[in-house]
Amino acid sequence: MSHLGLSILYTILNRMPGVIAERIFCPWLDAEEIMRRKGIGLFSWESRHPVREFDILGITLQHELAYTNILYLLDLAGITFQAEHRDEKEPIVIGGGPIADCCEPVADFFDLVILGDGEESLPAVIEAIQELRGRCRRRELLLELARRFPFVYVPQLYHCEYGADGTLLSCEPTEAGVPRCVQRAIVTDLENAIFPTAPIVAHTETVHDRIAIEIMRGCPGRCAFCHAGHTKGPLRYRSIEQIIDLAWQSYLHTGHDTVSLLSLSTSDYPHLAELTQKLYQKFEGRHVGISLPSLRVDRQLRDVPSQVANVRKEGLTVAVEAAGDRMRKAIGKRVTDTDLLATMRSAYEMGWRKVKLYFMVGFPGETQEDVLGIVDLSDQIARLRREVAGQPASVNVAVSWLVPKPHTPFGWIEQQRLGYFQNARSLLLEAKMRQKGSPLTLKFHHMQRSILEGVFSRGDRRLSQVIEKVYKSGGRFDAWDECFDYNRYIRAFEECGIDPDFYAHRARSAAEVLPWDHLAGDNRPQLYQRLQRILAG
Repeated sequence: MSHLGLSILYTILNRMPGVIAERIFCPWLDAEEIMRRKGIGLFSWESRHPVREFDILGITLQHELAYTNILYLLDLAGITFQAEHRDEKEPIVIGGGPIADCCEPVADFFDLVILGDGEESLPAVIEAIQELRGRCRRRELLLELARRFPFVYVPQLYHCEYGADGTLLSCEPTEAGVPRCVQRAIVTDLENAIFPTAPIVAHTETVHDRIAIEIMRGCPGRCAFCHAGHTKGPLRYRSIEQIIDLAWQSYLHTGHDTVSLLSLSTSDYPHLAELTQKLYQKFEGRHVGISLPSLRVDRQLRDVPSQVANVRKEGLTVAVEAAGDRMRKAIGKRVTDTDLLATMRSAYEMGWRKVKLYFMVGFPGETQEDVLGIVDLSDQIARLRREVAGQPASVNVAVSWLVPKPHTPFGWIEQQRLGYFQNARSLLLEAKMRQKGSPLTLKFHHMQRSILEGVFSRGDRRLSQVIEKVYKSGGRFDAWDECFDYNRYIRAFEECGIDPDFYAHRARSAAEVLPWDHLAGDNRPQLYQRLQRILAG
């Protein structure tokens, strides 16, 4: 319910003639047990109609550790796993979302995948299906869609060849007129793109119970590790007037008491100060707060606290990523410790008391000093507030482990091994213990999940058999702590004769064909050149 992309597509599709779009969710484990025991197939939320009887099933690709849930949905719905084996009566299964452009590990499960923005591309595909279905068989329909739309990827129309060393040699179309390289769909006019100002309001509390307004799309930062920053371009803005109108209409329809200004880097919105001031004026007296997502560290960040003086001071979240000037410069965050500390001083003076800092460990060229710098810099930031307000800030430090992503300069490097991350965690905890009376709280992302994310994010089609084995042995909701079982994955790799280290802990050569080259991978030369500059220091 909280996912803005789902709400946007739900609104657009239900405005189309001859189209009814309904929501489907993965049931939790207790509901699954009841459904299987009573023979209840997966059904839609609105009409309780069996999913198998719909014409189309759309599945969003949000995270690699949710891959088993794709099979979970298909299984509960009674839909054949392998797309090429589905019959004419089964729904066309469409994938899309943030990681659609690196979907090879699950490609066999989809009839087609749409790359890029969905607001215009998905309706175009559905209109074509309305036109063609009933006039041609399933494979002919998919072939026509692949030929007609440059953003449509039909995996079964491509053949992958592998070398004796296990590397991918090629992934080429098998039919004439099918593009060798699928392109991303791009909404050029974000200002006038359809936006859901009357979204469904749940009867229960949801994760992000608020109005979410996307104020811009794309990111000027292009940090070396960030998949979204390299794939969501070009940079597009909504006007202040449009944002305020969307927020106001959404408020009238929902009654939510928080407006969240969403983007990959909200601090880069060129009129942020004016926007927050006018939003505050618009909602004055209505007890509506303004919320910002994590802020990217750059030289403009020092101006943000004063620009957003009217924002609710619940907590300031800053994506620092690396603790030292040298490492931040290498990954594309051109900001110094001086800039960051000036920003935090300004934030404390404006009334912020709580700070959350995001860091990442595992960059190429990283030293022990870089790792320990996370505690040192965070402690400086916490204690800086004592100079302003007489007591240190409450600082939560979230440490994640670098997962080299496709379509980024780091797509060629090896991921650090589990032992490296475990050692870094120990170093950080010991360093915090040495800081007597430290106001820091350290939290660490799950290491084994990060390793598996590294495997599947740069994987090829051979991994689909691993995903299927994991699912059939009980894997689902693997991004949840209470459901994740690392050993279940290890057993599946062993049974399939696949070495996960081949995908996670191996550097790729400049000439190696990558599993995402045919998925909007035409900027590969520029990315590799940037990697060489990073490695050269």
